[in-house]
Amino acid sequence: MKKDVYQNEIKAIHLLQDRTSEIASSHSSIGSDLDSIREQLAALGAIEVTPSPEFSAKKDEYLRAMSCERSLAKVNLLDIYQEAGARYQEPMALSEILTVNDWKDVDDKLDRRISDFNTRYGLDKWDYAIAGSCGLFAAMLDLLCVNAPPKPTVKWNQEVDGVFNEWVQKAFNKILPPDLSDALSKSNPIGPPDTSVMTDLIGVPAKVLNPINHRLRSLAHDPILGFLFGVWDMMNGTCTVVTNGEIRSLRSTKNPMEGNVFQLLGRMLGHLLSDVNAPSAKGNRGMGLPAPFMGILRMCEGIPVGDSNFGKQVEWLYVNGYDFRQFVVSSVPMAIMEVLLRAFYVIKQMKLYDAPFGESMLDTMPTKMNPRFRIILALSYGTSSAVNTGKMYVTQNIMNANYASWMGMAWNGFHALKWALLDRQLKLWDEIEAKEIEEIEGLIGHLDRLSIRASQLPT
Repeated sequence: MKKDVYQNEIKAIHLLQDRTSEIASSHSSIGSDLDSIREQLAALGAIEVTPSPEFSAKKDEYLRAMSCERSLAKVNLLDIYQEAGARYQEPMALSEILTVNDWKDVDDKLDRRISDFNTRYGLDKWDYAIAGSCGLFAAMLDLLCVNAPPKPTVKWNQEVDGVFNEWVQKAFNKILPPDLSDALSKSNPIGPPDTSVMTDLIGVPAKVLNPINHRLRSLAHDPILGFLFGVWDMMNGTCTVVTNGEIRSLRSTKNPMEGNVFQLLGRMLGHLLSDVNAPSAKGNRGMGLPAPFMGILRMCEGIPVGDSNFGKQVEWLYVNGYDFRQFVVSSVPMAIMEVLLRAFYVIKQMKLYDAPFGESMLDTMPTKMNPRFRIILALSYGTSSAVNTGKMYVTQNIMNANYASWMGMAWNGFHALKWALLDRQLKLWDEIEAKEIEEIEGLIGHLDRLSIRASQLPT
């Protein structure tokens, strides 16, 4: 069936090409006749002749006819297929309707389309330089200004080592002092998802959680996922945890919380704020909220890490002090890096390619990000993470891990790899298709205008 349609289209095009040649030949003959008439009229122009009344009447008749529109005869596509099939009995190949120059034009057009595409989305030498230099600068800040977090057992107000560690500690202590944390905790209880002992859960596996690790294991305490799992657990009287590499919602002995979704979201926000910098009962630093997605990473217990596994290593980091506060500390170099990347990228686009400031900035925005800038981000995060690996190896301390850098590399690396392997090809051919359709629409518009002009010709 497809072969028949293919043959019908080729033969129909061949028929239209033949008709076009015939029309062009007749137009050439008409043009010659008009040139001859023009010469004769020029010769008559030298003689003063008074037009006869019949000539003037005929001229007015033709002028009136040319000012009236007439409907042109409509041609049915099936009629063209039938006429073409009757005229060309043998199967035809594509080469019979496309000349060598036609094929060359197609190749040249594709080359231009691909070149334009690569100009918009491909990296140049300045992009690589910006990515590498900014990544190294962020790594240097991490080496010089970020230290491993203190133990949860140190005093809440004890000064920490590291320039950025100190900045973040002072900011948290000023914004969320103990009295405010205590007030937020009392005014925003969340019930079931705040369970910290196994006796408050029904039918639980052994060692599912305890007061030390419950904020990590209960997904309601994740700074991002907590708004989803926390509201769900409050409405259903459950506590959602990660245990044995899987997510489980365990029934709690506590009653579900009352209120609509927006009220529960507000309660969840207040509770998370109360936990992020709250001192322990003994006045120690304690363990605040886990870093974003830290609890969900415990599902990766199948990945071996030495004598342990990845899930256990994540929990070891948390119980030894690597919480949301340390995540903020490690995010400072990354935030500086992202600002520098955007500034240098915009300057480069404006200076080298005369791109408008707004368009260049839009290329770096998360919702409208140019894949080129996504790759730059992936390279920068990869550079900083590589140096951070060296830092952990030299110090022999996994607590020096820059969680923000690794998370940024994973996120941007995934999107950059997806672009390189799949989206790039799809985007290229989508754009080529869109531009070809635009050209065809322009051609159709031109034909419509010719039809209007033809309808005004006298019969």
